[in-house]
Amino acid sequence: MWLPRQGRAVGVDWSGAVHAHRKVWAATVEFEAGRGRLVSLLRPFSSGGALAVAEGLGPWLSSQGAEVAGLDFCFSLEASQLQRLGLPVTGPARLGSAVRDAHASAEAFRDAVGPEKKRVTDVRCSAPFAPTNLRMFRQTYWGLRALEGWHGAVPPWSTHPGPAAVEVLPAEVVRWLGLPKTYKGRDFDERRRDILRRVRESTGLVISTSDQLTLVSDADGDALDALLAALSAASAWASGFSGAPASVVRSGEGWIYSVLERPES
Repeated sequence: MWLPRQGRAVGVDWSGAVHAHRKVWAATVEFEAGRGRLVSLLRPFSSGGALAVAEGLGPWLSSQGAEVAGLDFCFSLEASQLQRLGLPVTGPARLGSAVRDAHASAEAFRDAVGPEKKRVTDVRCSAPFAPTNLRMFRQTYWGLRALEGWHGAVPPWSTHPGPAAVEVLPAEVVRWLGLPKTYKGRDFDERRRDILRRVRESTGLVISTSDQLTLVSDADGDALDALLAALSAASAWASGFSGAPASVVRSGEGWIYSVLERPES
């Protein structure tokens, strides 16, 4: 797995639920001399609904001192939807502001967008849900609202200045590892353990015993998704955010970043 020699990456498993703070997990991985260590695994918000959590995400990320953050929600909509609604195609900060101004709720946003459509990147990554799927539209809406105040880079639209936020898909990392895609639920502790074992074998990542227990025992898989999101972001940063075609920048659809193979030296 292609990972940085130095630096810090944060992965966030997102939620648009009424009590979003209970479902949002964050994992922070530090790299030094090519060695990675999971230094923090937590639920960063102690209270509040989706609005409060969305308003708190940007300030919380800015306080983490990370070079890159991987966020597990859709950063945009399918191109024809953006065009039909006259929405910005220059990235989630402006798109989030436009969505806030036009739609007072996630439900109003879903109704305006209409039938769900997958983006190019969703198809490429075999993403299970389109941005406005019935199981996804709240995450998309509140995620965009969260990024409207983001002042760092957002690849593929921009790669500098400052820290970067990238869209990630934890399930894509599981697929890259060659493991079964179903790992969420009380009956799948062993699969979560297999994913964690494969991650450690592929990366040499140091994880404390207590964090290993949390990653495996969290039946929803949210804690594990946060770790996978951090690794996706770290790999994207190490590669210089490569891989996104220019067409997804022009269309405004954006790109899902995932782990890459380390190039031969």
